[in-house]
Amino acid sequence: MVIDLRSDTFTLPSPEMLEVILTAKLGDDVWREDPTVIELEALAAKKLGKEAGLLVTSGTQGNLVSIMTHLNRGDGIVLEAECHTYLFEAGGFTSVVGAYPFLVKGNNGVMDPKDVEEILTRPYNEHCVQPKLLCIENTHNTGGGAVIPKENIDTLAKIAHENNVAVHIDGARIFNAAIASGTPASSLVENADSVQMCLSKGLGCPVGSVIVGTEEFIHRARKNRKIVGGSMRQAGIIAAPGIYALNNMIDRLAEDHLHAKLITDELKAKVPNIKIKPVETNLIVIDLSETPWTAQEIQDRFEDKGIKMASMGKYLLRMVTYFGISKEDIDTIVATIPEIFQ
Repeated sequence: MVIDLRSDTFTLPSPEMLEVILTAKLGDDVWREDPTVIELEALAAKKLGKEAGLLVTSGTQGNLVSIMTHLNRGDGIVLEAECHTYLFEAGGFTSVVGAYPFLVKGNNGVMDPKDVEEILTRPYNEHCVQPKLLCIENTHNTGGGAVIPKENIDTLAKIAHENNVAVHIDGARIFNAAIASGTPASSLVENADSVQMCLSKGLGCPVGSVIVGTEEFIHRARKNRKIVGGSMRQAGIIAAPGIYALNNMIDRLAEDHLHAKLITDELKAKVPNIKIKPVETNLIVIDLSETPWTAQEIQDRFEDKGIKMASMGKYLLRMVTYFGISKEDIDTIVATIPEIFQ
């Protein structure tokens, strides 16, 4: 048996999710006639405190469609320098949208409002790109699953809106942020103009994400979804497990966070000189640069024991806990750590 900690995208749908797929009421969503999709979009919007929602195939598509809807070709987009949209979405915001990136180096994903304000308050110059959108990733993937605090988001949003700049939140794991911070997701994103949230990560669905925003924004986003080939027909088979997840799978994310902390505590206790980014949610980013081992060596040793993890560079490893990784699996991992690092 393999314990796969590479990503929370490896979640498998629960029996209850499979059952609701089989019994979902279906229609043609291109004609706006799939009742299950309509229900999911309304539920996601309600959960995040927005007017309307739009089902998309993935988080990457959700971010791309949102950016397309906010920007015209040649507009600027402000991004944290190590965010998912900049590093891991194939440059869609440049190749498809034609947007120019302004990068801000954050602290585990948290941007300093002064750095953002400096970009957004530059005097108009016809020779220069004008920023029109600020993107915030919460939780922040390469930041070790860091939660971007509500106070930081609200401050950034105020600066952006005062300078006629919209705010989009890549909330692929926004409910992890909500559970870890004890702040409702709707409160975390209340000052954002649009949000993308994933169903297919910790919430355990097989596929799908939802964009939320105003009715007018979603109306325009629907056309952009069509442009990138994201319109679907009987998409209720995707939406049905999403409804189940939003009603039943959010609170259990706390279990994933606890499991990540158990692994982290054992690593810190048993491995000298190991460095680990602060673990707030379900991601563990390990830095081996001050140990005798490379990431590949440790990755291979764990895999020999039936435990998979992801390499993020010569000395960086990532482990992710999620639905389907049991307490028994965590106990196995913890028991294996002393013999791996010797």
